[in-house]
This record gives sequence, C-alpha cells and structure tokens, in this order.
Amino acid sequence: MKTTDLFFDIATVERETGIGKDTLRVWEKRYGFPLPVRAERDERLYPQPQVEQLRLIKRLIGNGLRPAKVVGLGVDELNVLLSDVQTQQPSQAAHILPFIQLIKTHQASALRIALGRALLQQGLDDFLSKTIAPLNQLVGEAWMRGEMRIFEEHLYSEQITLVLRNAISTLRDADSSPRVLLTTLPGEEHSLGLLMAEATLSLYGASCITLGVQTPTQEIVSAVAAHRSDIVVLSFSEAIPTQQVKTGLQQVRVALPAHISLWAGGSGVARQRVVIEGVQLMGPLSDLGTAVEQWRNTSVPLPHSIS
Repeated sequence: MKTTDLFFDIATVERETGIGKDTLRVWEKRYGFPLPVRAERDERLYPQPQVEQLRLIKRLIGNGLRPAKVVGLGVDELNVLLSDVQTQQPSQAAHILPFIQLIKTHQASALRIALGRALLQQGLDDFLSKTIAPLNQLVGEAWMRGEMRIFEEHLYSEQITLVLRNAISTLRDADSSPRVLLTTLPGEEHSLGLLMAEATLSLYGASCITLGVQTPTQEIVSAVAAHRSDIVVLSFSEAIPTQQVKTGLQQVRVALPAHISLWAGGSGVARQRVVIEGVQLMGPLSDLGTAVEQWRNTSVPLPHSIS
C-alpha cells in the first residue's frame, strides 16, 4: 500500500473502498468531495479520514441511497444514516456472531473447526445460504466501518476457503454435466464468491473448473475450448463499478461462441438494472441450482472428447 503520512494514492483508495477511480474524480468535480492533495506529477493523494468517509458512503449507496444525498457528509452524519438503514433491515441470526468473535480474536484454528462443524450440521446448501452468505455480509460491513482489519478479513477468507475446498473435493465428478468454467475478469481480486458458486454448482452435480481470479477475456475463450466447457460463470463483487461489470460481460459474450452459456453473479451483479443480451444474471446462490436444472432440460452437452 502506497502511503505518505497516512495519505493514499487513488489506486489504493479504489481498492480499499470499492469506488472506481472515475467515480472518485466525478464526485470531486460535482460534489467537492473527496478533496485530495496533489503530490509530485499532480498525483492525487487522499487523507485517511476521507478514505473512512468513502467507505461509509459506499455502504450507504449499496443500501440504495443516492450519491447526491451522502457524498460529502461528515462521518457522524454518515454513521447516523447507516444506523437508520441497519435498523430497517432484519437482524442477523444469533448463530453468526460467534464466528465474528473468533475472527476478531484471531483464532484461526477455532474458526476453521467451528465453520466445519456448522457445515456438518447444516449441510452444504444451508451452510452457504444461512451461514456463509450472512457472515460475508457482516465481515464486509465491519471492514467498511473500519471495525475489522484487512488481515482479519484475510484470516476469515483463508479458513472458509479451506473448509469449502474440502467440501467440494467430496463432490467432484469430472464426467458430469454441465461442464462449468469459473473465473473473474481483470480488476476483480475477490475469490470467495467464486468459491461459493463452485460449491453450489458442485452440489447440483456440475463439473467445475476454476481458473482463479483476473482472467483476460481471450484466455477465458481459450480455456473454454481446452476444457470443452458448456457454461462460463463470472463473479463480481461490490468493488467493481456497475458500468465495468456491464462492459466486461458484453465483451466476454461477444468473444464466446454462441452456444456457450454465460452466467454472472455476486453483489456487483445485483446492482445491474438492465438486461444484458446473452447473459444470465444470478441473484441468490439458489439461482445457480435452478439454472443448472434448466440447462439440463434445454441443452445437449458436448462430448468430453473428439474421436
């Protein structure tokens, strides 16, 4: 992280807040906030208090408030609005809070054991929807409010990755269909949503190949051919601007053969307000199971090899 006396460059601010560089520049011109100082070569540097404000603003916009209503408000005003928003939402289930405590007290092994126990008790489907999805939300909210450090978020991600990878390994079937290729586009560094999608698809009998994060479009096309995939699944987090999500999906759709299905999910997709031709947008994880069944009812999978 590039810092100068607790000042952050624009790339770091984008990564830390999930607000795109172009958006930051537009807000600066339109609303007079944020107010970066200028360093050598006219580089923008943002003071830490403004970064904290931007995190709160991002959270409020994610809850439906318009930028004009929140950009430039002070921390106290933003926190009041955030409290109002949260009181209007259903309270988190009590069984989630012990996991947060384990994260904040840095008990990695205990967290992994507790997550594994919950998986065994609930089964993979309920574990993903009733434990991991709300837990992800709580962790994200705590980070946005500055109540959770980056290393603590990483600790959580590492433990849940280990638990889910172990669960997925018991479900693998290379000969099943559809054959699904999962990845993210360049700029999307978050992998947990991708892993949750893989777990759900595996539970419904799909054969999954995961490329990890930040795969260029042409490499996706090459991988589809190499693995003879039927479907490409892309994951987008809140960190990716809405227009970038739309443009990225359109580019991938154009590059893929017409018979390859393109599905997209994640919190970044939830903000899309327009239909993207040839792209199936997913809401909750359960949508993936429904989509798999629909695909099986309407599609003929390609053979695994060419004789």
